[in-house]
Amino acid sequence: MPNPFEVPPSQPFDEEAEVADFLPPDLALEGRATLSSDWRLAYIDQLHLTMEDPRFLVLSPTAQLLYLHLLKHTHGRGEREVRMSIDRFVAETKLAWMTVQKQLKTLIRVGLVTIGHPARQRVAPTYLVHWLPQLAQREVLKDIVTRYDQLDQEDLAELKRLAPLLSPSQREEMASEIHLSLRADGLLPSQELVTKILSYRLLHLFPYKHELMKKHPGWYDLPSQR
Repeated sequence: MPNPFEVPPSQPFDEEAEVADFLPPDLALEGRATLSSDWRLAYIDQLHLTMEDPRFLVLSPTAQLLYLHLLKHTHGRGEREVRMSIDRFVAETKLAWMTVQKQLKTLIRVGLVTIGHPARQRVAPTYLVHWLPQLAQREVLKDIVTRYDQLDQEDLAELKRLAPLLSPSQREEMASEIHLSLRADGLLPSQELVTKILSYRLLHLFPYKHELMKKHPGWYDLPSQR
């Protein structure tokens, strides 16, 4: 007699299937052949950032729904614009006709949507859909990346020597803090960017910072000593 409490064997995690749940049905079925997993994950990541952004949250619920619907039919398909009639919006979102018309004007007014081609007889307008503008990237972040790219062989050798002094937990904690900081600025941090920032910070946690100050006084508004 089979055991009714027996736990079925766990299935391997299918990243492709998980991502497909967030995409339009046609792309979910054809995505393996037409879109890379990295592309779709980037879209989902940007979508999550948008839904957490205070500028999105202040929109009315109906404007939010309409904007997400437009994102799905544009960036969710690898496109920037979509041709769609108000009747189609009504059918797909279940919003009232007047509500769709009003909230489209709201999205256009705040700059999230622009009309690419106006409506003509029996031809629906084309809407160009924009992501929320990224928050201004802090100057210090751009400085750090630029400075990392100026490190010479001596600096990189010192970095290689210092790296083992960080425990795995310390490195993970620093990387996590960098990720959170960048995401708070509306940025999607790549692994390369996080590595550069972490490495630059590492050189400044130890006495080697004084060597950098001598080599690059301009980084620290110091008079040149060379």
